Amino acid sequence: MRFSTLILLFSFWLGQAMAQTTLTRAIDIRTLPYERSLEKLPVDLTATVGFVESGSTVFVQDETAGTHLHFRPFRNNLRPGDRVRIQGTTTAGLYFPGVDVTQVQVLGHETPPVAVPATYDDLSTGRYHYQRVVVVGLGRTLAALDENKSILRVSMGSRVIEVRVDAPLDSAPGVIDSRLRITALAAGGINDRRQLVFPYLRVADWDDVEVMEAAAPPESLPVTSVAALLRFGEADALSHRVRIRGTVLASFPDGRVFLRDSTPPPPPREVPKDASPEPPQSPSIAIQLTTAASVMPGHRIEVIGFPIMAGFSASLADAQVLTQTPDTAPAAEQVMLKELQDGSHDADLVQLTTPAVLNDFFRTSDGYELRFTSNGIPIRAFLLQTNAPDLEIGSSCLLAGICLIESSTDKGFRSQPERASLLLRNLQDIQVLSTAPFWTARRLVMAIAILGGVILLTLFWITQQRRQISRLQSKIAHQATLDERQRIAREFHDTLEQELAGLSLRLDAATTRPLEDKARTLLETSRSLVSRIQSEARNLVSDLRDTEHPVTLPESLQLMAERVQHDQCEIVLDLHPVPAIAAPVAHHLRMMAQEATTNAIKHAKASRITVHLAESSGQLILSIADNGGGFDTSTQTHGKPGHFGCIGIRERCRKIGAEAHWQSEHGKGTTVTIALPLPA
Repeated sequence: MRFSTLILLFSFWLGQAMAQTTLTRAIDIRTLPYERSLEKLPVDLTATVGFVESGSTVFVQDETAGTHLHFRPFRNNLRPGDRVRIQGTTTAGLYFPGVDVTQVQVLGHETPPVAVPATYDDLSTGRYHYQRVVVVGLGRTLAALDENKSILRVSMGSRVIEVRVDAPLDSAPGVIDSRLRITALAAGGINDRRQLVFPYLRVADWDDVEVMEAAAPPESLPVTSVAALLRFGEADALSHRVRIRGTVLASFPDGRVFLRDSTPPPPPREVPKDASPEPPQSPSIAIQLTTAASVMPGHRIEVIGFPIMAGFSASLADAQVLTQTPDTAPAAEQVMLKELQDGSHDADLVQLTTPAVLNDFFRTSDGYELRFTSNGIPIRAFLLQTNAPDLEIGSSCLLAGICLIESSTDKGFRSQPERASLLLRNLQDIQVLSTAPFWTARRLVMAIAILGGVILLTLFWITQQRRQISRLQSKIAHQATLDERQRIAREFHDTLEQELAGLSLRLDAATTRPLEDKARTLLETSRSLVSRIQSEARNLVSDLRDTEHPVTLPESLQLMAERVQHDQCEIVLDLHPVPAIAAPVAHHLRMMAQEATTNAIKHAKASRITVHLAESSGQLILSIADNGGGFDTSTQTHGKPGHFGCIGIRERCRKIGAEAHWQSEHGKGTTVTIALPLPA
């Protein structure tokens, strides 16, 4: 136990000691993990200043690596070559950790740190980031960044890097097309993920830019044929500028110029008889000027630039116009669609001999893209203007413009064109032969859509009218039903009920006379029967007239029980809540319950009747059970002559889609069960 405690204490002490270890080498700071750099570890570093960005940021190197220092407040008295002792704490930095300086001591002055040779790959990987490096390359362009700073672009092999010089442009040596040796600080653009997006170099003064081989004067360069560019054995230094002479085919605001060569190509090489001849070559070239010069189509110009492969054919980059003189405007080459695609007119001014149909056009970042179809083959054309072209979809057109090979594919050792497009000089390069017919696909679709909308609206209107008619018919039928109920009620009241009242009065008068006991009993029984018939008639009339205040089925059964209540029979109601049902269905159920109750009182001589109402398994169950004498269900449920109660119950069940069942035994009562399926 004591031994393990000692180990834990030792581990804790060792961790604390390591956490507080002072960093004394640049490589230890540079390779510190990001999370550790946030812990503000102590730094005591002796190094030499290599580059001073400003009063707040300084870059230093020792024998191991380089790092960056941050001063608060600013420190303006440091210069490259100062030997300094820096004390402070670590900071995360944008790319790798550096030092927040708390104290600096200048120990002396010496030569700046030795610059190490670096390639473009060394710079792009961050291997020498924030260290002094020396690179060799060819000057491509030079421009002013602001009043006291310049930007020099240098090609290092096939790549071009930016050199930011903290000196004005007028003090720069002749750097364009010169081979340069540059001593600089390796730096670059850093994103929010602590990644190096692109490298660049920082130079304090033009003294750090050494011209190793001066550029040849432009007028001393030989005029070169476009067909001879970038061919094997045609030039000793392929990266130097070349001089081209020709007629301008097109000029665009972004500095692109297309030139038709006026220099004869070199003589064709001898081709063996069994070898295939060389494919025809385009006489034109694409040129990217460093500045947008006022070069007009038809002018004869001389231009110098750096030959590069920026597509299917050689082109000139970072070019400058030497001379230009007005000349005759060049004519477009008449080509078929197949010739447009085969690369023989890349960068040349052409006109298609077959018409093309405009299918669509839409806005792009620098103008409009137009989609055509000619003999089933799609063609893309680009129009560099801000206003939408006044063209109608479906028009048949003749197209002219600069042929551009957009992509190629390799077949064996030979690269062949895969897709070509046209770069239009202006809207006049589209000659409309015939406008689109009125019934274009778009208009036809619109017409079908409108017709479909009208049909849908018509169907909707018809549906609404049918619903209104249905509601009106229902209202008329309902009103007719009410009128018929009222008529029947009046007829019952004016005929049957009045006749029953008269009969009751006569029976009352007959009972006042002296009669035999048997006759008196018969009259009193008849009088009681007439009273019951009168009560039923009144109830029926009341039901027919009571249409303004419909009642639910439980309420209707409650009223029924009150109406048929008998002195010698007890009616017990066992009514549970049930879903609402239609009034006609409720009426039939109540009448069946009333018929069963009346039969139990009249024929079974029951002393107790139970009316049960509930919902079970999606059915409405209505049962009337009595304790009367019972009967044989196998012979009497279909009705005896002169008795229609059971038949009436069955007929009502069929009318509302219900089923009725009788369960009875002599001396054990009867149960009538009515099952009505409820809607889902």
